[in-house]
Amino acid sequence: MKKQIFSLFVAAIFAVSIFGQQTSPTPATDEQVVKISTDLIQIDVTVTDKDGRVVAGLKPDDFEIFENGDKQSISNFSFVSKIAGGATVAGGNATQGQPAAVAPTAPLQRGSVARTVAIVVDDLNLSFPSIVFTRRALKKFVDEQMQPGDLVAIIRTGGGVGALQQFTSDKRLLYAAIDKLRWNPLGSGGFDSLASVGQKPEEVTERFNTESDLVAARGASSTDPQRKSILLRENVSDKKRTDYEVSSNAKGQEEGIYAQTSIGTMRYIISGMNELPGRKMMMLFSDGIEIGNESNKSRSSSTYSYLQSLVDFANRSSVVVYTFDTKGLRSMSIAASDNTYEIIDGHRGQKERERLDRFKESQDGLVYFAHQTGGKALLNSDDLNGGIQRALDEQVGYYLLAYQPGADSFDPEKRKFNKLEVKVRRPGLSVSYRSGFFSSAAAPAPAATAPTAERSLAKTLMSPFVSNDIAVSVNALYANDASDGPYIRSFLHIDAKSLQFTEDAEGWKKASFDVAAVTFGDNGMPVENIDSKYTIKTKGATYDAMLKNGFVYVLIMPVKKPGVYQYRVALRDAGTGKIGSASQIVEIPDLGKQKLTMSSLAVEDVSMNTWQNITQGKVGSKPGQMQVASTLLYDTVLKQFSAGSVLRYGFEVYNAKTEGGQPKLEWQARIMQNDKAVVEGNIIKYDQATQPASSVQRISGAILLKDALPAGDYVLQMNVRDAGSKQTAMQLFPFEIIK
Repeated sequence: MKKQIFSLFVAAIFAVSIFGQQTSPTPATDEQVVKISTDLIQIDVTVTDKDGRVVAGLKPDDFEIFENGDKQSISNFSFVSKIAGGATVAGGNATQGQPAAVAPTAPLQRGSVARTVAIVVDDLNLSFPSIVFTRRALKKFVDEQMQPGDLVAIIRTGGGVGALQQFTSDKRLLYAAIDKLRWNPLGSGGFDSLASVGQKPEEVTERFNTESDLVAARGASSTDPQRKSILLRENVSDKKRTDYEVSSNAKGQEEGIYAQTSIGTMRYIISGMNELPGRKMMMLFSDGIEIGNESNKSRSSSTYSYLQSLVDFANRSSVVVYTFDTKGLRSMSIAASDNTYEIIDGHRGQKERERLDRFKESQDGLVYFAHQTGGKALLNSDDLNGGIQRALDEQVGYYLLAYQPGADSFDPEKRKFNKLEVKVRRPGLSVSYRSGFFSSAAAPAPAATAPTAERSLAKTLMSPFVSNDIAVSVNALYANDASDGPYIRSFLHIDAKSLQFTEDAEGWKKASFDVAAVTFGDNGMPVENIDSKYTIKTKGATYDAMLKNGFVYVLIMPVKKPGVYQYRVALRDAGTGKIGSASQIVEIPDLGKQKLTMSSLAVEDVSMNTWQNITQGKVGSKPGQMQVASTLLYDTVLKQFSAGSVLRYGFEVYNAKTEGGQPKLEWQARIMQNDKAVVEGNIIKYDQATQPASSVQRISGAILLKDALPAGDYVLQMNVRDAGSKQTAMQLFPFEIIK
């Protein structure tokens, strides 16, 4: 049978009782930030002081709204506070955040999101050094600036995107996305963000020959053979210049195509963000977007049109954009990398001006995109993380202002675009807001239709938030099968009270449900998926126990490639249509690298009395032995234990070095809380004599949860050392001690 190694292993270690779980209520839907309709215009406004802090405590009389120059009457007013991290609000109560904690392994609830951030890395238009600087800044952001309550996605414009499903609060997935950032040699970004201003060798030779011939030809008659030769060469030079112009225009067209492709990707990302609650933020890291290049008005006009449409879409989706020019602070002077012919030819000033003009043109699109959506553009700075922090701080609070538009606001015959202007009457304050909206109301929503079971499950699996109509918990364990390769075995605990049971003539209680699971790669694209239908049939005491304590459903999913994955599972009750879901980050190692590797941990909690009977050989299925129901499945997924009990564990070790067929392994279990060991087990050496010959070492043991341990969150840390290869491996199992 498939995947028997791990299942037989845990069955051999542990001899199924029922374990309960409380359900969590579904949080309330977050506020709608931006509303653009024929009866109400609602916009979000950020007000900051001279130090860049958000200002609270303002009143409606402190604001003025103008539409196309006409003052509007404010009909709705509120201040929305989203305190996160160590940010403060001026004019309100200063709130000092707690230090950044270890990234949570469970997904955020919809109501607990403080900031939603889409980080877009425009690798289609990033130069080699810009990629390096961006990777470094994003690593620091995840390490130091990301806070609990942040929902973040890191997305490349040049990679396949599954925008919505990439949002996570788990730093491991973000690290994996950062590691995949690479310079794209096929993109428009060169090896340096500033192209050399010098001419090509062909251009230098052509120019030298042309100028020399013109000097030599002065005074010669038109019938002179030398003169004819010179004129012929001039014609050839004209043709070469035309070829160079065509090549230059082709380069411009290529850059325009890449820019428009990036804009299309951002539209797709914003479309996914539209499903998320509240005010959302996009951070765009790019070497620039040209929208006003006079050398190619057709291309720049097309890119500008694309960007205009994107701005309107972002405003309607409540997304504020901050842009970062990754070229940083650069000198426009002629450098050693430039062609020195330009220096001796007296063109230094001209080439420096051309370079400066091109540099500024590349920033025009970034400035436009940010300012039109109520954000800011960080330009000419090498401190990307300083700009990131400024953008994050501005999200701690904003004002919602609304007014009733006139009849002409949505009449495209009279005006294509409605310009908005917001003023604050108090001196010394800066205000950021969305520039306006096009004279077309949002498209009416299509008539609601009942979704199919498949569509309902698919939509749930795409969401970064869990669905709580049915309480579901999951623990997905990694292991490797010698013949089939790596796989995920997930234990899914289901609250049976949320299922609809029917009773047949014989008294059997039946409930049917659909269950589906999918793994998403670091680019948000689905990699593997499984789905099945299942019917429970039970009655009597078993049914009563199931209603009280729930039950565990086991799913096995093969994973073909190593990497960091989001594993998501959803369950739909066939009777009521209710859905529950859960998710987890799973890392699949590459065993081909011959690095010491551990499987995930399987855990069971037993009382001290039961543990003593087990160690004395009194527990088992032989005559004279007592039988004790195992709680392995429930304990591994629910992770709730009592102080004073014994925590039993089991795992597998791969790629251990053997000498004479004997591995030299030792392991130690620790109970950790707040990065400190509160219980430390003994160092245990692996005994090959008690195990069958195999390339996989199976290890089990136990550690006492001391009576003095208070209720709270803990981590079982398992460390394995291979004395033969001098390598180490570690696995963590978070759990909770309850009283």
